[in-house]
Parts: sequence; structure tokens; C-alpha cells
Amino acid sequence: MKTILFFPLLLLFTMMGFSQNGTNNRTIKIKPDSKLTITGDTNISKFLCEFDSEMIPSTRKIAVSGNQEELHFQNAILILDNTGFDCGSKGINKDFHALIQTEKYPEISLELKKLCINTPTQAIADLIITIAGETKAYKVPVKIVAGETPQYRGDLTLNIHDFNLEPPKKMFGLIVVKENIEIKFNLKVEK
Repeated sequence: MKTILFFPLLLLFTMMGFSQNGTNNRTIKIKPDSKLTITGDTNISKFLCEFDSEMIPSTRKIAVSGNQEELHFQNAILILDNTGFDCGSKGINKDFHALIQTEKYPEISLELKKLCINTPTQAIADLIITIAGETKAYKVPVKIVAGETPQYRGDLTLNIHDFNLEPPKKMFGLIVVKENIEIKFNLKVEK
């Protein structure tokens, strides 16, 4: 659930040095050692689904306008192929893909609209997330780690009912997936 929500966000944080008004076109690249996971819970145990970072579209052209405190983005859309998620076993993968309706909606869309930079190490991203044909807006706190390759880390808790998704039930309803899932990301981005 995109985990999904966090790829475009992190890719675009490299724009923090952008300080002029007007639109600036940039190309960014997400490094393959970036991570995105979705964690969920059932009434019996937890599960973890990890997105294959090799399937992240690595290079993206975007338009950025604003100043060092608030950036606005155009074309900052990341499309994730649902089959890139691996939950560790065939059964859990099958249930996960049934939950997000992969057969009918094979992709998750994340669009970064705005980034408000609070400090050199913290920001809030305005994201539009589309899962299973439903679109919702979120504000996502992001931690920025400076270095040779900047890292953008964060997590977001989503309620699957916000996307009109019904959690799968197993063993005649004895095992039920809880409605809140957590998306965590650590994106490494190059300009």
C-alpha cells in the first residue's frame, strides 16, 4: 500500500537545495538498495511484505517549484507493479494480492504534490495514493539523513477500509487480518 506511498516522496527530497521561485526540471534516481515494506497483523501473527527495489522505476523526470521551505511538484508520480511485493510465502502472497485486488488493479500509484521542509532533517510530504482504484490524500512525516547518498525514511499507518478493501479471512474466519497496516520506507536517492 505503497509502500508504496513513499517512493516518489523520497526520490524527490533531493530537491531540498532548490531555492528559487519558478519551475525547475530535474531527473532523480532511486538506488536499488532502497527498502519499502508493508507490515500487517492478524489475530494470530504478524506478516511483512517487502517490495522488490529492482522493480522501482529508477529514473524519473519531475518539475519542482517553490523555495527551501515549501516545494510543489508536477509529474512526481510513481507507479508500482503490485507483483513486486513478496510476503515470504505463496499463501501470504496470494492473500495480500487478493486484498489489494491485483488482478483487477495491477498497480499502485503514488503522487508527491508538496513537500514542507521543517528542519534540515525533517519534512512533511503531501501524497496522493491510489490503491485498488481508490484515491486518498495523506501527509507523511519524513526523516532526512544527509550523506553521500541522501536517505529519506518514514512510515505511515493506513486503514485498509479507507480504500474499500476487505481483509481476507482464513480457516472459516478464525484467522482475520486487522484493518491497519504500516508502510515503512528508506529510500536512497541520487540527483
